Amino acid sequence: MQQSLNIIPFLQTYMAQFIVVAVVYFLVLIAIFLDLWAGIRKAKQRGEFRSSFGLRKTIGKVSNYYNMLFVVTIIDIIQMLAILLLNEHTTMTLPALPFLTLGGGIFACAIEGKSIFEKNTDKEKARVQETAKMLSEILKNKDNQEMLGAFLQYVQRPNTESNE
Repeated sequence: MQQSLNIIPFLQTYMAQFIVVAVVYFLVLIAIFLDLWAGIRKAKQRGEFRSSFGLRKTIGKVSNYYNMLFVVTIIDIIQMLAILLLNEHTTMTLPALPFLTLGGGIFACAIEGKSIFEKNTDKEKARVQETAKMLSEILKNKDNQEMLGAFLQYVQRPNTESNE
């Protein structure tokens, strides 16, 4: 006798898990956009020109975070299916929760939270380090006038410091 898996009871059983995964995905997206908003606000405070570069970085970030979340969600689906089979064929009753998706969402939101609350002075320190790297490259290639011009243009950008 062939036993078939009825999809409706399965979906009803795991509806809570589907909702948890959807909420995690949505909250990660909200965290990314909050960081974008904070980044634009901080750039305005520093008097920096805001270009499409930051927006492209945000798109890349969305892609990276969701790639990670998709992978851990697939692993969670496999482990939840294994738990379903284990619970059906034994006397054990283990909870089938998307633990890795929850962990991945917490990780992504923590990174975004750190970025949101990072002070402008920390961003300035990073800019000084970036300038030092550029100067080092220029000294290695001191014959390259184009690179020297780009460096001078970068260093002479208007910059106003503000404390958060």
